[in-house]
Parts: sequence; C-alpha cells; structure tokens
Amino acid sequence: MGIFSKGKPARSEAPEFIEVGQIVNTHGVKGDVKVQPWDVTPTQLAGFKALYMDGTQFRPTDRRIQGDMVLMHFPGWDDMTAAETLKTKILSIKRSEVQLKKGEFLDAELIGMQVYEDFIHRYVGVVEEVLTYPAHKLYKVRGPEKCYLIPAVQDIFIVDIDAEKREIYVKMIEGLETNAD
Repeated sequence: MGIFSKGKPARSEAPEFIEVGQIVNTHGVKGDVKVQPWDVTPTQLAGFKALYMDGTQFRPTDRRIQGDMVLMHFPGWDDMTAAETLKTKILSIKRSEVQLKKGEFLDAELIGMQVYEDFIHRYVGVVEEVLTYPAHKLYKVRGPEKCYLIPAVQDIFIVDIDAEKREIYVKMIEGLETNAD
C-alpha cells in the first residue's frame, strides 16, 4: 500500500443476493408461512416475483400483507407440517432481478461502499452497517482511525451514491464522530 492508500481497504463488490426476510412461523393449515421483512417494506417483499431460499429459487403462489408481516405460500409446502420445516429460513432476492427507482438502494448493498468527503474528496471510511431509526437511517462508517455515524439524509449529508464505483460522497460536519465499536 502506498502513502496515499493508508488504511483504505480494497473496493468491495456489490452483493449478488440480498437477504430480505425470514420465515418466522406457519399460518393456517394449508402450508402458508409468515415472513418478517428485512430492509424492505411488506409491500416490497410481497412484490418480489422470485425469492431464494438456500440458493434455490422459489416463486410464491400467494402473497398477502398482514400488519408488518407477509403471508406467503410456496409450491410443494401444502400443509402446516411441511411449512413448519421452513421456520427460520432466510429469504433472499437476486439484486439483478430487482428494479428500484433511480437513487434508491437496499441497505445491504450499501455495506462495504467507500465513503468520501465530497468537497475535498477525502477518504472517510467504509460503510459497516446501516442503522434504522424513526427519523432516518444512519450509516455507520469505519475509517482508518475513527468511526462515524452519518445521517442518511439526501442533499444534507448524502451528496451522491455511485453504485458503479461503490462510493458514497458525503458532507461532513463536526459531531459525526462516535465511540461506537
């Protein structure tokens, strides 16, 4: 590593699969399962045409929203006993099969992106975690020497996200540094 790359990790690749939920229980006697969404709304989860479980593609034959959960039926699991074998399974999507609006990203694909201070193009760190709070999300960014919690507020703190380069450009202000480890 050269003098200018001190502490800067290698660029990470965008994830091929993104976890979007977990089967938490069965529902009824016909093999339906209750899925808790992760990083997506129940409406988004219900809208995915194909889901992956243990690397195998499944296409739910029925989806409906119940509160903050999604009820789904997968072909081949046609009774409660069969559906019980799915408890705790993680559901994923293939990122290439999902179309989001311009400027929208799933939290999991932001993990590993390099963060730069926009104006002076100073390396800040790597997104280590996306924390969700009622007001907005925070990007936990681990730098070479410090850790920062950067509010995910477009045009105030987040200037741009370049998905191709896997870089995020931010406006840094005093007070974003944290002792969180």
